[in-house]
Amino acid sequence: MKLSPRSYSILWDAHAWAGVLSSLILFVLFFLGSFALFAEELAPWQEPTFRAPIAVPEAQAVQLAQTLAEAETAAKPLWFGISLPTAEEPWMRLWRMSPDGAIHSTWLDPVSGQQLGERSDLGEFLNAMHFLEPLPFGKYLAGIASGVLLLLVVTGVLLQLGRLARELVQFRPETSRRALWSDAHKVIGVISSPFLFVFALTGGILCLSDWYSPAVVSSALDGDANAIEVAVDWPTPPAPSGQPGGPPDLAQALALAKARFPQSEHSWFFFDHLGDANGTVHLPGEMEGSLHAFTHLRVARDGEVLWSRETGGGTLYTQVMDPLYGLHFATWAGFPAKVLYALLSWLMAFGILAGNLLWLERRRLQGKSRFDTVLAKLTSGVCAGLPVAVAVLFLANQLVPAELADRPRWEHAAFFVAWALCVAFAWVGGAPAGSAQRLLLLASAGLFAVPFIDAARMQRLPLTADSAFVLATELGLFLLAALLAGAGHAISRLQKKAPTAMPAAVPA
Repeated sequence: MKLSPRSYSILWDAHAWAGVLSSLILFVLFFLGSFALFAEELAPWQEPTFRAPIAVPEAQAVQLAQTLAEAETAAKPLWFGISLPTAEEPWMRLWRMSPDGAIHSTWLDPVSGQQLGERSDLGEFLNAMHFLEPLPFGKYLAGIASGVLLLLVVTGVLLQLGRLARELVQFRPETSRRALWSDAHKVIGVISSPFLFVFALTGGILCLSDWYSPAVVSSALDGDANAIEVAVDWPTPPAPSGQPGGPPDLAQALALAKARFPQSEHSWFFFDHLGDANGTVHLPGEMEGSLHAFTHLRVARDGEVLWSRETGGGTLYTQVMDPLYGLHFATWAGFPAKVLYALLSWLMAFGILAGNLLWLERRRLQGKSRFDTVLAKLTSGVCAGLPVAVAVLFLANQLVPAELADRPRWEHAAFFVAWALCVAFAWVGGAPAGSAQRLLLLASAGLFAVPFIDAARMQRLPLTADSAFVLATELGLFLLAALLAGAGHAISRLQKKAPTAMPAAVPA
């Protein structure tokens, strides 16, 4: 099948302009997606206390959780959570919801019961930044970008109809920069198109569900809000009665969850209307190695099971969407597969960047516009500056005092300030390629230094940590530092040899 010249031109323009306008956001989503995969595994790294083994048996931790829940009933929080010690986080954690809806966490020593306040949230912050949640309206912006990515996948595949076999193996780095970026963008796009489609679809649903759910209820469901709860198999907990009541029996609730879902790991208690007679506790479970990973149980104060949900849910919607979520978050994957996911995320980030560079090279040969100049500087500052911001975040995690009040906010501020300075540097720092090269080398140096700083603080040699999580983090930082250094070196080589035109003919 071959498209007509007019159809090809329309699809090309739609693909090119949609890609350019969404490229910077998509680059951020995919680059930080590699860190979001390991949000839990980063916990021992971000807080050295977590590198110790679990210090108390589960029964003792559950008893402490019961005491904490009973002490919290007087405040009657709308929502409250407790996590039990795990291999990644051997300490306990409390979540409280403030009146404005924000959720704050506090760490707790499971041996002494002492609350330690907020600690570093490096992994969770990078996971949240993957969805742009810390930015105003960022989650919706990420959802819109995911929708645009669907358009890019569809138009990109249509543009390659009839030429997939030829262009999938075509790579011409010795000819011109335009051919180089064109080949790289097409090969990466074609190979990763199934993954891009899944990430775009699930990312859009995750980020935009708050927007489209009211429209679905008012149109397809005739205004029945309960109907959507049935469709997604997620009922609302009972409304508060106004009568006081203590918390549910957590040991009994945990026993019920384990009996109902013996293959799931249960480490969380989430309370709705704690302190009310209609208060309930929600026990989510997670099963490793499955696309249908999550189970749920909601228990009333008297021990009655109000709601349970098997893996995959009980409706057609959940049976379709749960595997897609599993693919997005790699719930089916062991650690090696997550590493493959991370490498794929970096590859797709480079594919998006190659599309921008292809656009700029085509326009350079035609004569740059003001828009192209702005795009080149923003591509340099945002894309090359993001690894610098990540490196600064890891450095701040090492250097900011653990006892500092609001420590997570200081680390977040370091990330955003570093990123903003990188964008400003690229804006005023001369040629965008030169600015990008300097930023990439700076990020490489910062990431390479982080494991040595941690080793010095812990009085050990790099790559000798007892924790497998810490060792994997060090190896990942060294790998990313090497890749960024290689990218900086590649930029310098490309600037030395910059052919200005496409070859007249492509040799067989």
